[in-house]
Amino acid sequence: MVCALRFLLVIAFWAGVLCGVHAAPAPEAIQFFEAGDYDRVLSVADRLGGAENYALAARSLNARAYLEMDDSDARKVADRALEYAEAAIGADPEFVEGRLQAAIALAQRGARMAPWRAFFLNLADRARDALDLALALEPENAWALSSSAAWHLEVSRRGGEGRFGSDPEFGHRQFLAARAADPKNVLIAYECALRLIAYDREEWRADATEALQTAIDQPPRTEFEAAVQTRAVALRQAMREGREAERAFIKSQP
Repeated sequence: MVCALRFLLVIAFWAGVLCGVHAAPAPEAIQFFEAGDYDRVLSVADRLGGAENYALAARSLNARAYLEMDDSDARKVADRALEYAEAAIGADPEFVEGRLQAAIALAQRGARMAPWRAFFLNLADRARDALDLALALEPENAWALSSSAAWHLEVSRRGGEGRFGSDPEFGHRQFLAARAADPKNVLIAYECALRLIAYDREEWRADATEALQTAIDQPPRTEFEAAVQTRAVALRQAMREGREAERAFIKSQP
């Protein structure tokens, strides 16, 4: 069931201010991240160190992996993201962003390799453990809630409800909680829409449609958000064309 890793979503790192009482990343690193200049984010992290800068470097690489169409290249980028996430955890084990980025990197690795190999590497359990640690640190963190929501929905959808403790109803509630915590967040809104639509419950469709509209309407704050908005527009068009086009779009997503 390690295929479910592809659905432990990459919504926990795209944009926004890092949570908690920790210092923010270096201003120059934030500017580079917003502009999509990820190599310079890595350079700042390597030069200055610190959990916040390492976590932003991991987020940058996870963003790059998410947009990468070649599985082998995406896997290599996710490997590097995990290294930076682990550096962030080593620098500060209580910094939630390091845990989140580790979970996302592990999920992306599993999504881009054969299921048997992901199972052999125990990626599913490792990703879930990292996410649970993030939620333990900050139970109301919107990024952690949305990532956990997606995990519950997609593990249930692909493997059957209850597999590995998955609960789609709980996932739906977590998505709503994440959206309430950060209602204008483009990435959370888009992934909420995508995963609820993919689960194909008619009673959730209104929540999905509303979230998708938010993802389209909000001004993008980063280059990555702009790219995700393009996907949101494509999803809306597929929905307008009918269920067959909608399913084809969902199947095309990594």
